[in-house]
Amino acid sequence: MFQHEFVTIIVVFCTLPSILKVIFSSFFELSLFENLETLPSDIKQMMIIISSAFVLLVTLTIFFLRKRRKMTVELRSKTEEAEEANRNLENLNKELLAQKNKIAKELSDSELLYSIMIDSADDGIIFYDTDWSVKFANPAIYSILGFDQDKDRTSDIISNEDLLHPDNIDFHLKRSEAIAEKGFYESEIKVKHENGKYVVLSTKLVKVKDESGVPLGILSISRDITSLKDTQNQLIIAKEKAEEGNRLKSTFLANISHEIRTPLNSIIGFANLLNDIDASEDVREEYINYLNQNTEKLLQVITDIIDLSKLENNEIDISYNPVKINSILDYADEYTTKLIDRSGKDIKLSVEKGLPDDRDIVYSDEMWMKRVFRHLLDNAVKFTRAGKVEVKSALAGSTVMFTISDTGIGISRGNLKNIFEQFRQEEDGHHRSYEGLGVGLTMARKVVDNMDGYLWVESEKGKGSEFFFTIPYRPVDTSSYTEAKKAKDTISLSQDWSGKTILVADDNIDILKYLNRVLSNTGINVIHARSGIEILDIIRGKESIDLVLLNLQMPELNGTEALVEIRKIESKIPIVAQTASILEDEQNDLVNAGCSACLVEPVSQDQLLSVISSFLNKN
Repeated sequence: MFQHEFVTIIVVFCTLPSILKVIFSSFFELSLFENLETLPSDIKQMMIIISSAFVLLVTLTIFFLRKRRKMTVELRSKTEEAEEANRNLENLNKELLAQKNKIAKELSDSELLYSIMIDSADDGIIFYDTDWSVKFANPAIYSILGFDQDKDRTSDIISNEDLLHPDNIDFHLKRSEAIAEKGFYESEIKVKHENGKYVVLSTKLVKVKDESGVPLGILSISRDITSLKDTQNQLIIAKEKAEEGNRLKSTFLANISHEIRTPLNSIIGFANLLNDIDASEDVREEYINYLNQNTEKLLQVITDIIDLSKLENNEIDISYNPVKINSILDYADEYTTKLIDRSGKDIKLSVEKGLPDDRDIVYSDEMWMKRVFRHLLDNAVKFTRAGKVEVKSALAGSTVMFTISDTGIGISRGNLKNIFEQFRQEEDGHHRSYEGLGVGLTMARKVVDNMDGYLWVESEKGKGSEFFFTIPYRPVDTSSYTEAKKAKDTISLSQDWSGKTILVADDNIDILKYLNRVLSNTGINVIHARSGIEILDIIRGKESIDLVLLNLQMPELNGTEALVEIRKIESKIPIVAQTASILEDEQNDLVNAGCSACLVEPVSQDQLLSVISSFLNKN
């Protein structure tokens, strides 16, 4: 538009002189400028040009003023538009900046969160580059292995050959192959801790890729499962021990059946042979000897079972009284001689007393010491086909040491460590060559331990065995021991109880007959009761009763209930209970209920007379 207007101005400028000339000519002809008519033509020409220029200038001025005004309006409009655009742009920039700040904050918070999460994780996390160089590792992996994170930040500590257990030395090769083939790998490895011990790690590795599938690296997560593996191993060991215990107990039960049935078979057999009226006195005496031997053997088996129960309930109580060591060795000599005679083996026995008679009396438990000797001597004779068995005693510092050696089959080195375990035997099952329950050595060691002593063995297969045990040497004054022994012998020999009455309460007629026979030579008056009700009737009858021998297993009113009722009637009469219970707590309960003494069945004649005499002679 501007070019078109400019062309119009040029055209007007070019035609303006001609127009002005015509106009001036007309003026001259009309005599409007008569005074100018006389002017030269050059001046008139100049006037025309000046006039033309003036008109053109005015025209141009008017044109450009209008144009400027128009442009100013347009410029103002454009300026307003630009300002509006700037304002919009500024608002947009502000929005973009706010959005950018928000995204940056969210990203920062997210990275911080992930960083906190990774650093706080208990599992060890390592990120490897594709060439297996460590790009990142969280603090946990160093803490698990006890290393310094700042010092070992870039070292691959979980695959360091110097730290890997020999069983896992090919870990780095296997993981590389698995990642290359499958993209993941999982394994349990042992890595040496900074303290020198091995830590068990459950390690999982996976290849990490970007959105286009290009590998970025490998992520490894390792968890410390050392305590878990230890627990698992302990459970496995416990399971194996339980299974072994069950197997041993099954073997033990089979052995019990054998050990009980074998002497019972002999007892029943020889008892039947005694009915043979044609048998001579010598033959009958031989049968009776066999009966006594097998009865003793059966009683020993029962005693071992009772002792085993006490052992399992920690009820082996040691009663410290004056004990003569040389007398114990005399018992060992006599007991072993019988064993050898019955076995028919060619075994020489020697007993060496290392303590003089004036220094061999100590505080200990005679009964349990004899049982320890019995178990050790049983083994010595049992496992010696021919040769010798030696028993020695000696004073060793503050202890008395006993040695029982034999030239038997010996014990293999592999079994030396477990020969004292319960139910353990070198041979078990039906193929075993030697009898026994497999509890003798266990009980012997437990008893010696309770005596504050120690029992151990030295042996070699095929060359015999040598058992040692010690007890504390606690000497006793010889004169006081002699007086106590005389008092005991006096009690044992005093069996004339004429004028005394004893109430024997038992529902078993065979036991009553046996007790009658035992007491028949003492002159005592025996009254029988077959039930708890009958006992109370006799007590209420006010008959003079010097002692009650009470069996706890009876009908109607059992012995324990009868004991309570008797004490309601008679508070001072001695009551001796016969019980099959082997538990110390139950026996203590009986004493607390009013029982004067307890006899654990089976009761021998000497035991019965000794206990009765302790009450009747005192009265």
